[in-house]
Amino acid sequence: MSPEKYIIQKGRDLEFHECVINDNWSKSGLAIITVCKKMPSGNLVACLYLLDIYCLGLKNTLYNFNMSELEYEDFVEKTYSKQEGRINKCETVFAHNIIYGAIDYAENLGFLPQKDFKTTEFLLNPDLLSDEIDDIEFGKDGKPLFIQGPNDNATRIINKLNETVGRDNYHYMRAGEDIEM
Repeated sequence: MSPEKYIIQKGRDLEFHECVINDNWSKSGLAIITVCKKMPSGNLVACLYLLDIYCLGLKNTLYNFNMSELEYEDFVEKTYSKQEGRINKCETVFAHNIIYGAIDYAENLGFLPQKDFKTTEFLLNPDLLSDEIDDIEFGKDGKPLFIQGPNDNATRIINKLNETVGRDNYHYMRAGEDIEM
């Protein structure tokens, strides 16, 4: 069975191993969450979710399959090594709230999750969402904040924001500018 089929067919039933998140996610607007589950063999499968909580939702997602504990630790180290701040373990429910909350917020703005979510969503359990999702701020100061990244099609995104929320109802910054609002 291919890794994709395994995740889709069995991912939701696997036991959670851990979830980790970058500690500066709320300040930077970029949450990097790894959800790791244990396979019956004892090896691990992990999915990474790169989330723009200010506007675009799930920007990227990928998985790593059938890893030993050492391979998983190396995967986490490489994933977070270029990020400012530290990584923290987080509660599974909290990770789910951020992932699904960011996706829902972005969908309301007209932005769909990255295409590979059709596979990686099966390592998640939507039943784990809690009322605490309402305590997480999506957007910035009550409005979407689009921070243009190097691979973003700014014209398309700005046009979509103009269409969904109106010209003066969002903030826009080029990458590298400081967030001061």
